[in-house]
Amino acid sequence: MEKDNNENHHQEHYFEGVEKLLEVWFTRKDGAIQHCDLRKVPREKWVSMLKIVRCEIISMTRNDTIDAYVLSESSMFVSKRRIILKTCGTTTPLLCLKSLLYLVQRYAGYDEVQDLFYSRKNYKRPELQQEPHRTFADEAALLDAMFHDGAAYCLGAVNRDCWYLYTLNPYASPAGHSLSALLAGAADGDDGFGASDGEEGTDGSSSDGGCDGIEDSGSDGADSSDDSLDLRTMNLSGLNKRNVSQRYSISLGGGRGSSTSEADQTLEIMMSDLDPEVMKNFTKQFSANAAEATQKSGIDKILPNVTIDDYLFDPCGYSMNGVLKNVGFSWVFNLEKINLTFVLSTYQGEYMTIHITPEAKFSYVSFESNIPQSSYMDVIARVLETFRPGKFIVTSFANKASVVEDTHKDLLNADILSEFKRRDIQYCHLKNYDLTYALYSKFPS
Repeated sequence: MEKDNNENHHQEHYFEGVEKLLEVWFTRKDGAIQHCDLRKVPREKWVSMLKIVRCEIISMTRNDTIDAYVLSESSMFVSKRRIILKTCGTTTPLLCLKSLLYLVQRYAGYDEVQDLFYSRKNYKRPELQQEPHRTFADEAALLDAMFHDGAAYCLGAVNRDCWYLYTLNPYASPAGHSLSALLAGAADGDDGFGASDGEEGTDGSSSDGGCDGIEDSGSDGADSSDDSLDLRTMNLSGLNKRNVSQRYSISLGGGRGSSTSEADQTLEIMMSDLDPEVMKNFTKQFSANAAEATQKSGIDKILPNVTIDDYLFDPCGYSMNGVLKNVGFSWVFNLEKINLTFVLSTYQGEYMTIHITPEAKFSYVSFESNIPQSSYMDVIARVLETFRPGKFIVTSFANKASVVEDTHKDLLNADILSEFKRRDIQYCHLKNYDLTYALYSKFPS
């Protein structure tokens, strides 16, 4: 009888809204990047690459600094030297790395990977994923086979809601990441990704960076089918020795792809257990098209001055990208020093993106943006008011050149955020970046 129930359970409709987020920055060893540009890669080549990922392009919008693609499973953003591939469902973004590096070398003019980030929330049903994406241990192992200085981390309680991050760790090795060498390794090594360089640098230890975690009482439990416990089998000293119910400190090496002179920041909000009345707007039954769903839900009011490219799936589901209407520079007022600063934005491209899985049993919404402002707390408030989740994870990245100064402090001070109570928070200081992770859930009714 139990076997029959399990079989029926696996036959039920389910869609994994949690996205896998791959971000790669490129450069040249000689520094001559003036004529290099990822947007030189022909669209048909992106189409072919995305077949490996198991998704396709639905639409595209652009401004002077970024090309934004709505995909059948989430989004892709391509700017001068950074690509962001964000895919949900059972997609396989890590399997396209070899193709991505080849396209960049052939068409864009770069010859090195400067930085790489791979992150995601824990899945609700990891057993439905395709290899190597069923566990974070397997994802990290694949990346370790390509990059000699990668480091894997988990923020949040590994047996509850948590967020995984893999990034390069230049503290471990000053050697670069030549595209030619990476592609040669991919051609010669196991599984098309080259031989592993062993386990040096996986702990990411450094005297220049660290994470502090404060687990608040009453942390909500995640789904029992979660894959987070797989981390206990990984040979990562920063994870195996951690008591997740106590204050702890781990180190992360390196910074994101931009230099310290280039402002860079990212806000992510990952929401679960959403209000059914809000979610019905993202079904064909209640909205005739994407524009109507965008207007009825209030998505168009979250961030001003963006061009929206949206899509409503049949029978349900919603994706949108937004890019700034006017780019080139931002006005930043520093009232304490009484001066005016111009922040050039042509090196990266500002965007926002939202993806919605509205089904009641596994509702999920993600919001992401890198549009700079001193604090993201008002954006967070508008997102929560728009979607009304039962719980959410928020992550905030900002480097030293970013105008985003207050969000980390604001989240640390926000034990209560509207009708939400903070259940977990961790702050990480990277070489050039600050990262805050926080988990909130509604008060018990």
